[in-house]
Amino acid sequence: MRRFALLLLAGAASLVAASPLHGQGFGVYEHNTCAMGRAGVTAARPCADGSAIYFSPAGLGGLAGTHISAGVTLIGAQGSFTDDFLGSKSDLKNPLIPVPNLYITRALSPKVTAGIGVYAPYGLETKWDSVSSPGRFLGYNTNIRSIYIQPTIGVQLSPKLKLGVGVAYITSHLKLRQRADLSTQPVPPALGAPVGTTFAMLGVPTGTDFADALLEASGHGLSINFGAIWQATDRLSIGGHWLTRKQIDYDGDATFTQVPTGLVLPVALGPLPAGTPVDAVLAPQFASGGPLASGAVATAINMPPQATLGFAYKVNDAWSVMADYQYVVWGWFNEVDINFANAGTPDLALHPQNKDTHGFRFGTEYQYNSKLQVRGGYLHHGGASPAQFVTPLLPEGPRNEFTIGAGITLNPHWHADLAYQFIKQSDRRGTVNLAAGNTGLYQFSAHLFAAGIALTF
Repeated sequence: MRRFALLLLAGAASLVAASPLHGQGFGVYEHNTCAMGRAGVTAARPCADGSAIYFSPAGLGGLAGTHISAGVTLIGAQGSFTDDFLGSKSDLKNPLIPVPNLYITRALSPKVTAGIGVYAPYGLETKWDSVSSPGRFLGYNTNIRSIYIQPTIGVQLSPKLKLGVGVAYITSHLKLRQRADLSTQPVPPALGAPVGTTFAMLGVPTGTDFADALLEASGHGLSINFGAIWQATDRLSIGGHWLTRKQIDYDGDATFTQVPTGLVLPVALGPLPAGTPVDAVLAPQFASGGPLASGAVATAINMPPQATLGFAYKVNDAWSVMADYQYVVWGWFNEVDINFANAGTPDLALHPQNKDTHGFRFGTEYQYNSKLQVRGGYLHHGGASPAQFVTPLLPEGPRNEFTIGAGITLNPHWHADLAYQFIKQSDRRGTVNLAAGNTGLYQFSAHLFAAGIALTF
């Protein structure tokens, strides 16, 4: 039974180990509808609606007037796992996930602009069938939410150079649900069974649910966001931004609930006669002090740093092309300590092996007329998860993404934006049982729809 408690937290921590930027780990990059329409290419020329607060704080330098923009991105994901041996297929059952954003900026002088932004750069939900999914013993519902609240200031130091910096307050919440397979669990030695005897050896079928676990934890922290933009020529600008690494300390609870099996012992076991209900045998494991007793849990997670470098080139008065390179230092995440308050459950040290990721984004904008601007883009990036940990918790991998968008000027003060993004992840082999290795194929795709509104005065 002890092994299951460890597996729960191992899964949770390995999941959290893989964090920022859409598709890389569990990150989201769609914090603004205008930026999403051009595949998130913003390092050298952020959209002029205050969203530079996240994408590159330097973009606030010299931004005149007051800007208030708000938007939401709806993420509709589809995915599946196909087992090699059985040929069975289980489908992802994700709901439609909304990701909101809000930015407010005000010019303090012709060269200095300040603002505040609220956005969610880290988030994930994966939901599988809790009864039939073969991966439910690693995790059937994972939900992570991280919200950043970032005051920011941007300064235009000269006609060619802008700098900006923001300090983000982070609040993060993790929720993980998981089942346990009785057949894999060792029989308690106190019942007289030889060491190493599992319930499968007593005839318990593989895939017999006997416990449901819920892990919930919250944490807080601060991160710094730097940006710089250099106007190399009248047509070419070069820029970049750096979001620093931050350790988030999580505190929460692990709750274990017994799931009735309805089974009985087929043979006598120590003092227990044949016919004894298995559920009665298991009940002490959930009692106070047992290895599956509910209790407090704590851990610390490093949100890795990320950097973006890009350019924007104005082909003519109506048409611009842009490109960004993005780097996330997942390799810096290499240790997680899980601490249980319950003395019956031993603490755990994990050593994730995530890989750094590289992303390439290409975008374009065209001013069709005075009222309409059209956008498009393409991006590709690698996956952070190592081959040995592609699971139902986070079945991510290299992705190709395509975007289109439009900006509509409603009147001198109001502006609306629309965007659509399609994600096609490369099929990737993975597992629903860490002990068995990669035994199947994960497939994933997603449709994203975004809408935003901006007020300028």
